[in-house]
Amino acid sequence: MRRVLLVLAAVGVFSGSVQAPAPADPGGWQRALEEIVALGAAGVQAHVQTPAGAWDGSAGVVQLGRPEPVPPGGRFRIGSITKTITATALLQLVGDGRIGLDDPVARWLPEFGVDPRITVRMILGQTSGLLDYLNGGAGYAPLVGNSIDDIRRSWQPADFVRWATGKPLLFEPGGGWAYSNTNYIVAGMLIERVTGLPYHFHVYTRITLPLLMLRTGVPNTFDRILGPHAHGYYDYGGGLIDVTDQNPSYVWAAGGIVSSTGDLYTFLTGLLDGRLLPPHLLGEMRAFRHVNDSYSYGLGLYEFRLGDGCLGYGHNGYVNGFGSLALRSPDGRYGVTLSVTESADNRYTAALDRFVENVMCTP
Repeated sequence: MRRVLLVLAAVGVFSGSVQAPAPADPGGWQRALEEIVALGAAGVQAHVQTPAGAWDGSAGVVQLGRPEPVPPGGRFRIGSITKTITATALLQLVGDGRIGLDDPVARWLPEFGVDPRITVRMILGQTSGLLDYLNGGAGYAPLVGNSIDDIRRSWQPADFVRWATGKPLLFEPGGGWAYSNTNYIVAGMLIERVTGLPYHFHVYTRITLPLLMLRTGVPNTFDRILGPHAHGYYDYGGGLIDVTDQNPSYVWAAGGIVSSTGDLYTFLTGLLDGRLLPPHLLGEMRAFRHVNDSYSYGLGLYEFRLGDGCLGYGHNGYVNGFGSLALRSPDGRYGVTLSVTESADNRYTAALDRFVENVMCTP
């Protein structure tokens, strides 16, 4: 899985170097989306929230070679924004008293040989040291490589955890920070072990249904996107191919959810306004650890530094063919959620940064 897009990669960073332009009106936002498409995206859709109200827009086409425009509010693969949902689900169980943030993971998943020093908090905060099964590292090739076959077969979460625990840790548990999708596979397995129920059952009953996120689904191994949606594309080295249909088991609780821009804004608002977690656990989620000059990370939540003192709370996501972002200002006055479907030429990163900063950093 590539990590080259500035705001849409699995690690997910903003450059922090683009200065926010003058405040934009909805027409300006539309032109910004059209610029993103002109610079190589197949399609883009966005939901914007400001004190003046909400705005939805889109640009580009549903499918290359066809004239149908991208529908605002269409569904898409949200990638690693799934992590914020997974973290919320696990923290709800902490709030219920069913598992502790400082419990050793090995107490709950003893069969995987997880280092006994690794805690639930470290898993959610990306400080466990577990190697990333999707991106590899430390001289190890990833388990899931850049192959169309890899994203179309069915995987078991245990495959990923056993792969990672069979490799040396990147650092002493709690002694560093490294983005690892393995951590959130472990988090999904902890939810299932604690509840005795499937991961998706908890997400539906405790998060999406209470918030009426009716366009959000946890497809598990189902490879289609139901309802209106744009197509995503990827080049594995032999030319551009349509990767819209893919088996989400390869990312599962780390990146497998399908949603819409409106639903993601509903989720982020419900989370940050305290509808999903009690104040002390929302505080734990927002206890951000400085990573670099562009962002800090809490428990499944980024604090992005967008420039000139402008901050955004949320997460971004990427799976082959689909980039996504869900972001809200600390005071809740501004927010943006978006999806970009990729094509062969992706020169739009700076334009996407400008659009996001224009929304989030308007005086």
